[in-house]
Amino acid sequence: MSEGSGEVPAFACCSAGIGRWFWAAWESESDARACAPAVASGYEATAARAEARAVERVGAELKKLPGKWASGYRNRGKEGDPASVGATRPKARIGRPRPAPGTPTASVRLAFLYAAEVREPPDAMGHVAVARHRIVKQTARKILVDCEPFDADEWARRREEAPEDLPKTRTLAVDRVALRAEGRFTCRHAQRDLTFYATEDDGIRDIEAVLTAKHDWCATLGVRFPCSVETIKAAYRRLAIAAHPDAGGDPADFRAIESAYREALAYLAPAGESG
Repeated sequence: MSEGSGEVPAFACCSAGIGRWFWAAWESESDARACAPAVASGYEATAARAEARAVERVGAELKKLPGKWASGYRNRGKEGDPASVGATRPKARIGRPRPAPGTPTASVRLAFLYAAEVREPPDAMGHVAVARHRIVKQTARKILVDCEPFDADEWARRREEAPEDLPKTRTLAVDRVALRAEGRFTCRHAQRDLTFYATEDDGIRDIEAVLTAKHDWCATLGVRFPCSVETIKAAYRRLAIAAHPDAGGDPADFRAIESAYREALAYLAPAGESG
């Protein structure tokens, strides 16, 4: 105890793991606050044994301080650590440090919604046109996406030139609740509708179903998108053999199959296929 100070020794302990308690004892609370070297410190199996050790070293009349004092003392290092001089109280646990201003940040994790649409006429396989749109911001109700399709090369170039000052983009607001409930959400942009989906596969399946339902020749020939000219020819040959009048088929059914065959070839011809 300090002579004439009227203060009593101070003690604190904290858990240092399962079955391990760190303790430290000072001549007074003032010394603890000043981060002075502890009179004694160490580890014991229980908090009670840690307190008993402190009593053994500094006496029974001691003031018990909160555990953060022991934790702070332990984290700053052993007695006499120069880094602890001048500190006024144990520091709180610090989170992950933030980068200094001007320091390039880590790569941005990109997320997308997918705009799928009918490509008229389709490519050789009747594939659907799908474009990725970068998610700029999300709230509880809305997802804001870039109006323009994502260009990976342009994004990389802008990140290299100005990683902390990317230009602002025009966005479209997608209703999160509607997207989740219906599987799609349609926005109006540049005089046309953009239908957004959570995944590329969702968009492709939906548009392929729309294309299949839109063209009557799909039902007549028993095909669905995606389909190629070879698929159309194979379906026609199979149906024509069964429906041909010479084989006892209905002439009306045969004419319907032929008409559907011609319509399908005409639809797919712009993709570079020949009938």
